[in-house]
Amino acid sequence: MKTLTTRYLMACAAIGAATGVLLIPAFFVSFTISAAAPLAYAAMAGVWFLGPVVALAVLRRPGAAVLTMLLAGIINIASPAGPSAIVTNLMVGAALEVGFLVTRYRIWRPWLFYVMGVLFQAYYAISAYAYFNIDDMTVAAQAGFFVLLLGSTLAFIKIGLVIAGRLAAAGVARGIAPVSAAR
Repeated sequence: MKTLTTRYLMACAAIGAATGVLLIPAFFVSFTISAAAPLAYAAMAGVWFLGPVVALAVLRRPGAAVLTMLLAGIINIASPAGPSAIVTNLMVGAALEVGFLVTRYRIWRPWLFYVMGVLFQAYYAISAYAYFNIDDMTVAAQAGFFVLLLGSTLAFIKIGLVIAGRLAAAGVARGIAPVSAAR
């Protein structure tokens, strides 16, 4: 099975470009509020999952999330994150892709998107603990941060799956996604 067909690459480019355009204002907002209002940041952090979820759910091919987020990251160089936007986007794309890699790209169930999203955000929250000064928050604010972060992730994964379902129903994946992956 050919993975890197022109149609596949063009679909990743289209999803990546749309994701990149969507994430430019997200980067501006997140840079503005992350240190001052970490709870507001947590509520919007799931938006980074939209592109890779759509790419994987529509294309159902290895590397779709990583390639899509690489392209989105290149577009996001125009944001306050600069070149680090590429790394940020690649981390999210790769993290989501790991679950499908482990299953050898044979399981395409929604639960796998949710599990990988929650695992990544849990890791992210722990690794960013000091940046957000979570120790200095009240217990309620600490809980709120984690609930908002995970809730945002689950909500944007759901939105991505809905968008992917509509794109697939419109025939966008015809000739790209494997026939065995048809719904």
